[in-house]
Amino acid sequence: MMILNPYKYPGNILSFIILALLFGTACKKKQDDPATPEKQALMTINFQGDFINPKLKAIVFVSDMAGNALADTTVTGNPSVVLYAKTAATPPFQVTIVKWEPDMHNFLVTMMTYQYVMPGEWTIYGKRRVSDGDVAISLKNIPPHTGPILYSGSGYSNHTFATSGTFQLYKSPDELYVRINTASGPMIKWTYGLSAGASLDVDLSSMDEAEKKTITLPVMAQDFNARIYGYHDTDYTSVLPVMTDEVLGDGTSVDKVVVSYPADAFISFQTRIEMIESWTSLLTYIFSSDGAIPESFVKTGAMVTDIQTTGNKVGFKTTGSFTVTTATWTFLDAGNLAFEWTVYGPDTISSVTLPVLPGALTSMFPTLSPDSLHLRHFELTDHQGISSYPDYLHAIFNPASPGKGSHLQASGVKIRLD
Repeated sequence: MMILNPYKYPGNILSFIILALLFGTACKKKQDDPATPEKQALMTINFQGDFINPKLKAIVFVSDMAGNALADTTVTGNPSVVLYAKTAATPPFQVTIVKWEPDMHNFLVTMMTYQYVMPGEWTIYGKRRVSDGDVAISLKNIPPHTGPILYSGSGYSNHTFATSGTFQLYKSPDELYVRINTASGPMIKWTYGLSAGASLDVDLSSMDEAEKKTITLPVMAQDFNARIYGYHDTDYTSVLPVMTDEVLGDGTSVDKVVVSYPADAFISFQTRIEMIESWTSLLTYIFSSDGAIPESFVKTGAMVTDIQTTGNKVGFKTTGSFTVTTATWTFLDAGNLAFEWTVYGPDTISSVTLPVLPGALTSMFPTLSPDSLHLRHFELTDHQGISSYPDYLHAIFNPASPGKGSHLQASGVKIRLD
């Protein structure tokens, strides 16, 4: 039986994780259920896929809406765990998932808190990019061109002026896509059968002309970043798409963006555009969609009219229609360990406060404290076809189509606070 929150929500969110949320009237029986039935089960959480790095751990904790920790657990592998309240607790709750991965030259700890969650069962399923090794590439017979060169493979991309380098493979064998701008337009070159450890020359004396698509902007934008990813199927939850183009603004105000892609190579695309109207603006407008490359950028009508920050709390006023509020705090400690903590909440709340750090978290990361976190940005997001925050949670966590809700058409506005 599918149950939406019977409590009234105060109102109508990697990568790369996928969550499936299964609401029920009670947690199903687990082998590790306690013999004492008076214990209050808060959440049953099943880990599947490779959400957790097999060499590392993850943490899950449940808090009440005041931020007080009710239960926490440290997990490895793919267990099923039941979190029980240490004291009597009244729903709804906040559920936080903590994971960490190597990130460039440090480790990134990603923390995601979802507010207004009812007791039930979650299946947390993830896909990770796992390196298969490197391949050394050198371009030969390069035609006259302008701007950076795009190198792209499955789950990997590099936008650079370099004509040679060592690039990452996330599957072996793989394909390499090279794109350059020439006087006659964007040209592309495919190389197939790349294997880890290989070293090869890519001959650009013969290239194919790319298809082009114009995406209109709703305003004159002084800066933008447009990224197009191609999929060989409609599994938008894959962490291995191929970036077909990345177009960057140069400070000249424009009302359209021209992107390119290879003809007949992909059956679907993911488009993500960020734009600012002027260098002095703190607002970034975001639009993302899956499927065909869109004709135009859909700008949200939501707006942040006031924002005040105090430590680990942010207060705000908003206008317009949107689905989700998102606040992100960050911290980099002296050992180069990076933290990113994002809280997702409904549309009519007027403040967000980070939950209290539970024992499992402070034991694992003793350098993290509430005072060390800095609010980086605040965002309002409107999802097409989603009319309320409970519907958003259901779309994101729907076990019938895990992760699909993360790829709905969305329009957002982000205020930068750094």
